[in-house]
Amino acid sequence: MPFADFYGDVPADQREALRQFRDHYRPNTLRVKGVDWQYLTGGSGEQTILWLVGGLRAADAAFRSIPLLADNFRIIAPDYAAVNSLAELTEGLAAILEAENIAQAHVLAGSFGGMVAQVLVRRFPKMVGKLILSTTAPPIRAVGIKYQEQMVMLANLDEAILREGAKQQLFTTIAPPDHEAIFWRAYLNELYTERQGKADILSTYHCLIDFMLNQQFSPDDLHDWQGRILIINSDNDATFGAEVQTQLQALYPTAQTHTFIGAGHSPGSTRRDEYFALVRTFLA
Repeated sequence: MPFADFYGDVPADQREALRQFRDHYRPNTLRVKGVDWQYLTGGSGEQTILWLVGGLRAADAAFRSIPLLADNFRIIAPDYAAVNSLAELTEGLAAILEAENIAQAHVLAGSFGGMVAQVLVRRFPKMVGKLILSTTAPPIRAVGIKYQEQMVMLANLDEAILREGAKQQLFTTIAPPDHEAIFWRAYLNELYTERQGKADILSTYHCLIDFMLNQQFSPDDLHDWQGRILIINSDNDATFGAEVQTQLQALYPTAQTHTFIGAGHSPGSTRRDEYFALVRTFLA
C-alpha cells in the first residue's frame, strides 16, 4: 500500500519526519547464513554507534532519535531478522559490523535490544566499545516461563489475529502521548501489514525465552572487557519495574546508572533532549 494510505490522517509534521528519514536512510541488505538482514547506515564521525531497537524490531522506529547523534557518530541500525536464537541474532549483528569494516562500535540498546546487547558483549566483546542498556532486564527464569506459556498459545493463532494482537500490545508498551497516538497507530498498522508477520512476532518470543531461560550471566563475565556501561532506567517503567532494575544493576556493579523520573518505558522519546544529552556525555 502507498505511504499515504497508512499515514494520511497523521499530522503533517509527524508524517513528513518519517518520510524524510526514510528518504535519507536507505536500507542495506546482507545475507548471513542464508538469512537476509536489512540495516540502515548514516551519520559521520570516527566512532560508530550500533543502534539496537526494542520489540518493534524495525530500525526506523528510532527515526526521531537517530538524527540527534548522526552529526557526531556513524550510525548502524539493523532491523532484526526473523531468527529464533540469540546466537543467530548476535552473529547477524557481528556480520553487519564486519561488512561495514567496523572493528568496534558503541552499542545503544533499549528494552528487547538491551537483552540482545548483553549477549552481544559476551559473545563478541572486542566489537563493543561502550554499552548503554536502556530500560531493559537481566535473565529472569520466571519471566522466561511466562513467555513460554504465551508462545504456546500464540503459535496456534491465525496470522491475522496475531498481527492485530501485536499492534495493540506494542501500542500499550509505547504508551505515546495523545498528540502522537494517531502516528503510532498508523506506524504499527503499516509495520504489521507490510513488513512483519507471524515469523517475526514468534522470533521475538523465541529470543526472549532463549534470553530468560538459557543465558547464565554473572557480575564477573566482563572482567576482562575494557568497555564501560551506562544503565538508564525510569522510576515508573511499567514493563521493567524497580525489582528488575535492581537485579540488572547488581549484574553490572561498576556501571554508571541514571534513573529518569516519570519518563515511562521509553525515556528516549518522553525525555528525548535530556536522554541524548546523557548519551553524548557518556560516549564523549
